[in-house]
Amino acid sequence: MDGLEKMALKGMVYLVGAGPGDPSLLTVRAQTILSHADAVVYDTLINPAIVQLAPSRAMKIFRGKRTQRGALSQESINRLLVRLARQGKKVIRLKGGDPFVFGRGAEEAQALVKAGVAYEIVPGISSSIAVPAYAGIPVTHRSLNSCFTVVTGHEDPSKDNPKIDWTNLAQSQGTLIFLMGLRALRQVCQRLIQEGKPAQTPAAVIQSGTTSRQKTIVGTLTALPELVERAKLKPPATVVVGPVVQLRKTLSWVQHRPLFGKRVLVTRGRLPYNSLSEMLSENGAEVVEIPTIKLLPIQLSASQCGMIRRASTYYDWIFFSSANGIEFFMNRFFESGLDVRSLKGVRIACMGEATASALMRYGLKADLIPSEFKQEGLIRAFKALDWIGKKVLMPTAKGGREVLIRFLRKRGAKVQHLNLYENRVPTEARRQIKTLFAEQRGVDLLTFASSSSVDHFFTLLTPVQRKKWIRSLPLAVIGPVTARAARKWKAKVTIQPSRYTVPDLVEAIVKWARKNKAQEF
Repeated sequence: MDGLEKMALKGMVYLVGAGPGDPSLLTVRAQTILSHADAVVYDTLINPAIVQLAPSRAMKIFRGKRTQRGALSQESINRLLVRLARQGKKVIRLKGGDPFVFGRGAEEAQALVKAGVAYEIVPGISSSIAVPAYAGIPVTHRSLNSCFTVVTGHEDPSKDNPKIDWTNLAQSQGTLIFLMGLRALRQVCQRLIQEGKPAQTPAAVIQSGTTSRQKTIVGTLTALPELVERAKLKPPATVVVGPVVQLRKTLSWVQHRPLFGKRVLVTRGRLPYNSLSEMLSENGAEVVEIPTIKLLPIQLSASQCGMIRRASTYYDWIFFSSANGIEFFMNRFFESGLDVRSLKGVRIACMGEATASALMRYGLKADLIPSEFKQEGLIRAFKALDWIGKKVLMPTAKGGREVLIRFLRKRGAKVQHLNLYENRVPTEARRQIKTLFAEQRGVDLLTFASSSSVDHFFTLLTPVQRKKWIRSLPLAVIGPVTARAARKWKAKVTIQPSRYTVPDLVEAIVKWARKNKAQEF
């Protein structure tokens, strides 16, 4: 039992800063704690992808707070945290940005102290610095200023006896950053000018910073309110005032990424050999992961276990059709007390470079990789070989295609097919998909890396939902087999690479995005 689990027995509350929105900006400490959570209490602005990092067994409790709705009282949230902790749970209180920067984290910590509940503060990247950075605006610059001030945007600048010293703010030579200040933008700009800030001072409003909905409007204190109204910006938004805003002209970076502004659904999990999510993110996409496949090992019979034990002495060839097949096979292989040195006399074929790369992680090199990454391509590569009497082991998923098996048997090979794992639909996927598409934002592109992920995804939707949410959405598929599965559901396949690998799929998506962006202007 590790330290985190021991603390959970007594009940513990973690006040965790979830960062400004981009899940990749979550701290390592926050990720670690989330992976052990019993309950997660989160607000409106928390990215759902961060909540999904908690175990499926964990309670997910939404306690959204919007000022215009009449928020859930802070006292009731405090009581909830105390109650859950006293039940012995490990409670994660997720708060946007940093919990101590206008996040009421201190109030919640005080309530926990009063109740005698153990707690920890996990700082997060504050939107006050991250959002301007994503817009290409540094909050300090040696030639322009040496300080910055973070101000709440909730206070009405026109009220009597304000808590904010507007005179000192207006006289400051540093950068001013107003969080949650969109609704009071006109009054903020007017009050700063009234207190002596030059009307032509550069200023900017950044909507939904660090996400695919990020949009930046730049102007002066005088012109900014009108520009923002015309652009119809919506909360959450960050306001930046000061000469550093001018640097955006040369330092703006995120919107130049080819997939900036695109929200992409990935229907397979983030595994060690799955770089799809990472590569899409690197190209600027906001990735939403909802795996529609859960891989589960199959209980093997004694004779099937014997096939694995004899892998190094009985078979002439082992054929792997996927990286998943390699992982499940090698786990069973090692459990049998064997190691990779015993496979030195066996030839190995892999369907695709990604599968061969997964094999290399175990210190093994594929003897044959077809130029086409599907079973038909492997057949063409196998035609030149003599298969009469050759013994072949094919570890695969239950229900996989048998094109290659039939071919080899016709050529005289003795093929033994070993189902090591099966594809199941994750129980939480239906709810996650419904939540995603119920949002006004939804997604801009669906991606599928296998035919089974397509079938599982569409099975989770009702005919009405498929028509309403999916029919007009573009789909990116990894190859022709996946494309056929999508068309079977009457889906619109827009992107399909000529080579059936993840890097080629991402490259095709980038080309599609650039073409669409060019047509918009």
